[in-house]
Amino acid sequence: MSRRFLAVFSLLGLILSLGPGQPGFGAEPLTLEGPAFALTGLKGEITVGGLPEEPATVSYQILVNGQPVASGEKPTCDLKTLSVPFTTSGPATVKLIAGDREGVTTVRVISGWLSVLPPLIAIILALVTREVLVSLLIGAWIGATIVYDFNPLLGFLRALDKYLLEAMADPGHASIIIFSVTLGGMIGIVNRTGGMQGIVDLISRMVVGPKTAQLAAWIMGVVIFFDDYANTLIVGNSMRPITDANRVSREKLSYIVDSTSAPVAGIALLSTWVGYEIGLIRQAFVDLAIPETNFYAVFIQTIPFRFYCLLSLFFGFMICLTRKEFGPMHAAEVRARLEGKPLADGANPIATPEAAMPVLPAEMPKRWYNAAIPILAVIFGTLVGLVFHGGGFAPHHDLKAVSRQAGGPVQAQAIKVDHVLPDMGIIVAGTDAHPVAKFRYLPATTLDGEAGSATVKAFEGLAKGDHLYVESGPTTLTTSEIVRAAFGDANSQAVLIWVSIAGSIIALLLGVSQGLVSLEKGMQAWVNGARTMVLAMCVLLLAWSINGVCKDLRTADFLVANVQGVLQPWLVPALTFVIACLISFATGTSWGTMAILLPLSIPLSYNLNLAYYQEHLANQPGVLPMMDYIKQMLLVSIGAVLEGSIFGDHCSPISDTTIMSSMASGSDHIDHVRTQMPYALTVAACSIVLCYLPAGLGYSPWLCLPLSMVALVVALEVLGSDVPDIPAGAVAPSPQA
Repeated sequence: MSRRFLAVFSLLGLILSLGPGQPGFGAEPLTLEGPAFALTGLKGEITVGGLPEEPATVSYQILVNGQPVASGEKPTCDLKTLSVPFTTSGPATVKLIAGDREGVTTVRVISGWLSVLPPLIAIILALVTREVLVSLLIGAWIGATIVYDFNPLLGFLRALDKYLLEAMADPGHASIIIFSVTLGGMIGIVNRTGGMQGIVDLISRMVVGPKTAQLAAWIMGVVIFFDDYANTLIVGNSMRPITDANRVSREKLSYIVDSTSAPVAGIALLSTWVGYEIGLIRQAFVDLAIPETNFYAVFIQTIPFRFYCLLSLFFGFMICLTRKEFGPMHAAEVRARLEGKPLADGANPIATPEAAMPVLPAEMPKRWYNAAIPILAVIFGTLVGLVFHGGGFAPHHDLKAVSRQAGGPVQAQAIKVDHVLPDMGIIVAGTDAHPVAKFRYLPATTLDGEAGSATVKAFEGLAKGDHLYVESGPTTLTTSEIVRAAFGDANSQAVLIWVSIAGSIIALLLGVSQGLVSLEKGMQAWVNGARTMVLAMCVLLLAWSINGVCKDLRTADFLVANVQGVLQPWLVPALTFVIACLISFATGTSWGTMAILLPLSIPLSYNLNLAYYQEHLANQPGVLPMMDYIKQMLLVSIGAVLEGSIFGDHCSPISDTTIMSSMASGSDHIDHVRTQMPYALTVAACSIVLCYLPAGLGYSPWLCLPLSMVALVVALEVLGSDVPDIPAGAVAPSPQA
């Protein structure tokens, strides 16, 4: 008895010692798992385990270092992920008390400003030392060191085996490398067969001096509007010999190439950018429940508010036309004109296409079409390839009725869904007869006998592999809509690989068939051309590595969180543009900046302008209806995000298109960044002061744009100086490596 009594007494003592609210019988401890690190000024995500699966509402409290940061009552399902704010750096103890359970974890918190250091240091070092590779590697190393607990050795290793390797393994990045190297090989063959010299001789007869050479490069940059990468590499490689022969600096050519590639692709009605931009706009509208069905029309309506792109194209044209320059570009152009040096002494181009240009026998015919045919094949092949890859040549149908079950009222045709294009209302699917077919659904299309908005939403929610049974008829899509849908659904990276390899084969066949080169010599020329791209590919890989570091450090999120504040609605477009400029310049990515900012800026603009309209405008005579006013303000904000994103793509030393502009033009990369920066900043300042601020106040873009163009002409007249003509009797400069 005494033993039993002691056992029961001990058990009761244990229960009492646990006390109320402590884990005991039926109160298992919670498990909290935090991120590898968190940033001050941003919320970190904490995953909670051990919560009961049965839905129940419990009182909870979250403490950081003993200080409560949140409390209240929530369903247990809402406590599975916690967003916890951190205000100080160092180890932070996070504790969750939920009902009679609790859990604790420790999170490493670092200063949010450290997330800006890697790109900032890389950019400053590159500008100061002019050593791009070393600067980018140091930036990636510093970023990886911050991520991996300030361990410099581990940071260096992770910069190589994680960030560099992931940059190379990314399919999109790999496709750009293949396209660039292969196009370089094609140019090597074109040089060896005399085709490039022939096209230079042909265009030179039409180009009379530096002015027309620059205008020809600008026009070609505008004409090749469908993809920024194709634009950059084709225009730079094609026009470099012409601009060299007419004493135009490589810095100027790379500026023309860079200021037409992303800006023209970003606003073109058909390009590889359109589908991506429309998708982001559509998602933000859907999340806000804004009534809209034609998001392509919304994209078109944003074009008048795409001030930076429009003004960049205009400013580039005026500079080519007037032959006025200012800043470092003036010195570069004077050097090229008077000294015949396309490159500055000591310049270090990241690609040297001239190295693949052999000394041709005098008796070899220099036929222009040996260059024109491969280049045109790449241009038109890209257009056709995008339509083909995006399913433009696949059968198109309009759906009448759809059933989810076999044997239902619809039994005409069975299809297997691949994916849905919600902005176009198209289901991409496979059928027994065709591996790819497109089916357009409309509000009148029935799904299991029902039609309407709910049915349309159900179509948008279809997943890959879903089986449907459909009745369809001939499509009512126009040709332009079919092409636009194809562009939006195409994988441009795959198409660029196709056309660059096809261009190389065509160039080789032309040379061999005419007896200009043997197969062995032609392949050797291809290898020599591809070899000139190696340094540029190293720069691209390291720039992508920095981008990966910035993603892990949440650089863009930190910048957004620290520039947002209490805003007046009319300031939103201008501030949004500035934020987008900062993020895209720091990270070197325009698409990434768009993806971060559009989901934030559209709801911000919507809510601020809704409140402003209701408080100040609703009862005033002559004002627009509320939704029309709000939509106009949304268009301004959307344009600001897209344009600020392109600013960084245009100017950042770690942007892929900036690097590729230097590469294709054979320019020193830092010289390119340094000479074009004053021009880009001039256009950006004009966009803010004369466009986004007035547009935020409700002024028409058709008033802002002409005034801005006049202001840019005046700025060019005031700041710019004439570049002297080529000295009489001067000869064309010899190619510089």
